[in-house]
Amino acid sequence: MAVTLPTSTDVRKVRAEANRTVSAQFDLIRTPLLAGLGAGDLALHTLGELPERLTPQELRKQADKVGEQARRTYAELADRGEVALRRIRNQPQVARALRGVEDATGRIERQVDRAVDTAHDRGEEVLGRVSRETRSVGERTARATQRTAARTARNARQASDEFAEAVQEAGAEAAHTTRSATRKAANRTAPVTR
Repeated sequence: MAVTLPTSTDVRKVRAEANRTVSAQFDLIRTPLLAGLGAGDLALHTLGELPERLTPQELRKQADKVGEQARRTYAELADRGEVALRRIRNQPQVARALRGVEDATGRIERQVDRAVDTAHDRGEEVLGRVSRETRSVGERTARATQRTAARTARNARQASDEFAEAVQEAGAEAAHTTRSATRKAANRTAPVTR
């Protein structure tokens, strides 16, 4: 049974499929997340414009008003959240961090590719050695089997020759004994000549 080891191409395919799956899942929650981000941004902006001396009841009323407006303008807030996300991403420290993550991801991907390729090559080397060793052991076993069979055949021939010789000797001895016994019997039963 042939063994197939994964290659870096196989790993890249799996990684690409995982990225597509994660992106698809993220797309399902993207709009609600952006809407939430937009609502928070709008709430901060609105609260910043309120006079400094508001009572807790007035703050609650304004918060309820903002919440109601957020429910009515869900799509608008999602758009605003997307703009806010772009603005956040464009901040120098965030952009640097994102570039660092992308660079690290690239390095990790290259290291994974090299590790997979190395493991694949090592696996093929090991399988090659195992295959060669298996053939070698099989060849040695076959030669030993041939030698044993030849010895056994020689021994069987020798034993057979010895057995045949013993049978011939036994037959010759039996024939001699039979001749001798039949001669004696014949001599006893032969008519007497006078």
